[in-house]
Amino acid sequence: MRQHAPALLFIPLFTACLAGAGFWAAAQPAAKPRPLVTLDLPAPKLVSTPADWLNTGGKPMAFEKGRVYVVHFWAFGCGNCKRNLPAYARWQSQFAKEPLTVLGIHTPETEREKDPKNVQDAVDRHDITYPVLIDGSGINWRRWQQQMWPTVYLVDKRGHVRAYWMGELEWEDAGGTRIMEEIIRQLLREPGPQSG
Repeated sequence: MRQHAPALLFIPLFTACLAGAGFWAAAQPAAKPRPLVTLDLPAPKLVSTPADWLNTGGKPMAFEKGRVYVVHFWAFGCGNCKRNLPAYARWQSQFAKEPLTVLGIHTPETEREKDPKNVQDAVDRHDITYPVLIDGSGINWRRWQQQMWPTVYLVDKRGHVRAYWMGELEWEDAGGTRIMEEIIRQLLREPGPQSG
């Protein structure tokens, strides 16, 4: 897994939040790292221009109240990222009738990954049909205080990050696809924000 500068936004909550992830802790030996973190913090606003978006018809996206979001940071040259892509595509299809949006944020590490045409080619090659934000300058990476590719976040109907998974979902048979899917189902069952 490719790593970057340490995350600051969520790290202070690691210890407290991991305690709340009992189903994960119970399923894993104590010595193994826990790539799942649960928390409840407002999701950082997405920063973009219309030209930064793929698969939206040039319309910038923002988190809408009442929808659940799967937000994944990736780079097309990252092998670990590519191994997670089938899970995101499956969730997009599986929850197509639910208020769920899968959203990719492509933050480059290499010069080749900085070229928007190469990002578009990779999106086409991997048959990605959900919205992708090209984060060429890394502004969203910094706002989310990212530390590694891939990382996938689950944002609830209030616009709060409720869980994230760092690294491959199935690294060493971790079961991340199933675990994250269970959390997605839980977030979809929760009521939306009250209008008022």
